[in-house]
Amino acid sequence: MKQIYRGISILILIVTLFSGAIMAQKDTTTLNQSVDVMKAYHPSIANAGKVNLMPVIDDTTRFSPEFNYSIESRPIYTGFGPFPIQATDLNRHSYKDLGIGYLKLGAGTSSTAYGEFFLNLPESKSATFGLHLRHLSSDGQIKLSQGNKVDAPYSQNGGAIFGSVNMGTTVLKLDLSYDRNAMNYYGYPALIPAGIDSLTAHKYGLKQAYEKGDIRVALQSNDNLRGNLIFNSGVRLGFFDSKTGQKENNAGVFGKFDYNFDVVHGILDFSYDHYATDSVEQSSPLTGTNSNDLIRVAPSVRLDGDNWSLRGGINLVLATNSNGDKATKLYPDFEFNFKPVEGILTLYAGFKGDLKNNRYSDIALENYWSDPRHNVRNTDYNYIVSGGLKGKISREISYNMSVKYSQVKDMYFYTTNSYYNESINPAPLYNNAFDITYDNAKITNFSAEFSYVSGNDISVVLSGNYYNYKLEKLAYAPQKANFDLSAYAGVRIIDKLTSFADLGVIGMRQAKVFNSIPFAEPISHGETFTMDPIIRLNLGATFELSTNLKLFGRVDNLLNRLNEQWLGYGSQGLRLMGGVSVSF
Repeated sequence: MKQIYRGISILILIVTLFSGAIMAQKDTTTLNQSVDVMKAYHPSIANAGKVNLMPVIDDTTRFSPEFNYSIESRPIYTGFGPFPIQATDLNRHSYKDLGIGYLKLGAGTSSTAYGEFFLNLPESKSATFGLHLRHLSSDGQIKLSQGNKVDAPYSQNGGAIFGSVNMGTTVLKLDLSYDRNAMNYYGYPALIPAGIDSLTAHKYGLKQAYEKGDIRVALQSNDNLRGNLIFNSGVRLGFFDSKTGQKENNAGVFGKFDYNFDVVHGILDFSYDHYATDSVEQSSPLTGTNSNDLIRVAPSVRLDGDNWSLRGGINLVLATNSNGDKATKLYPDFEFNFKPVEGILTLYAGFKGDLKNNRYSDIALENYWSDPRHNVRNTDYNYIVSGGLKGKISREISYNMSVKYSQVKDMYFYTTNSYYNESINPAPLYNNAFDITYDNAKITNFSAEFSYVSGNDISVVLSGNYYNYKLEKLAYAPQKANFDLSAYAGVRIIDKLTSFADLGVIGMRQAKVFNSIPFAEPISHGETFTMDPIIRLNLGATFELSTNLKLFGRVDNLLNRLNEQWLGYGSQGLRLMGGVSVSF
């Protein structure tokens, strides 16, 4: 299977070279409609948020964000990666104007190269096919908080192939993706001492690259011919490699079945996943292979009224690993929606829990500079109680406000450590690869989001989160902020010219460093670094030369801030970017 992935990845990279620098995009319909937020509420468990550290390219012609009302932290992306575009093109008069795809190329300061290629063959009654390819790279330098100027090159390449075959009452779907992200360990929280790159135990200057591939094959009921039974089931396979030698392979099956018994709906959601890692740290200092198996079975029933719905059930999770650890967990699984004023107000609530499998690949991609040898414990969300209200104030204005309280066991936080080497430096030497520290947590999260959409001319989204962490052992939640805010606005200036402004703020954070001091009493104690708030402001505009040809330009990190997300790792400063997109 791995050889198949590598063959496909080589093909994708060859196409990438022929197409130029290319990057994926998700398409949507036109914006000439109000936003509907009256969908069912689905509370979810938040993954640890990551604020990316390098420049990110957003399509400047598309700026009305796609709404996802899961009650979770929404990280503010300050860079380090291209992401699927989730917005609507104000310049487009109809969906058909896009044709079957487009090519978008751009270049900017810090030797930044960017591009995107999108192909989506016209829909047919029998099959669909699509291809996304993307590239983003930079060779820029970054000035760290203590004044050192360091090289911080990175590159990201990836692609996805997706398609479906209509088989009458069912649809067979295939999704295949491959990504490769490369960077190095350039960060340091203090002045960088001379000779630190010669220490083999230190990660400074270490080059890293992550490769990830996934295949998903699913058989689901036809949306156009849905009867009493609605289902979606299939298999998934994947692999993950790092340049430093750590590997992960995974395989699993999944299925969700919803049967209408007239009075109630019977729902069965199940999955089985197997993960195997190699050359990562186990419970002992030695490295080797490790495997994890996770079975999840969640039966429930749903009642639907004229203006309400109630779903209740259980979530049974069984987890084992090759170290002999076993866990059987039973969680509640309830959701409630009530619409006292149709189209204006929806009240929702949830009560559930889950055991989150912290996969090696998820941690590596969440924090690129985590220690390559890590094997993170599962996180037990004992229960999550959530609720809120959402709806529309008018046709143009939508809102969503919520609160969530979680009780969590073995929540992980990123920390680092320092040590002494008098021959190199009289002051402590800091590791710039992050370890994991665990604690039990009680988390309260307040969220609010407001949007204003006026036809094809104006789109504004404001959102914010407040977090309160109560931990058993740690005095604070390392590298976690108490609040984040984001604001996004897009405006059509004239018929062929649109612009956007994008502001993101993450509050001040504290980072934990464990020090080891020989002959001291106690031998180890903690050190705290205070990290400044992240403030990111991006501006951009797009001019339509013709229906199929557009020019774009943007300014990222207009305030030229370091924007340090992980301790010692800041983002590039002000960056200019320009380019062209062609649809066909």
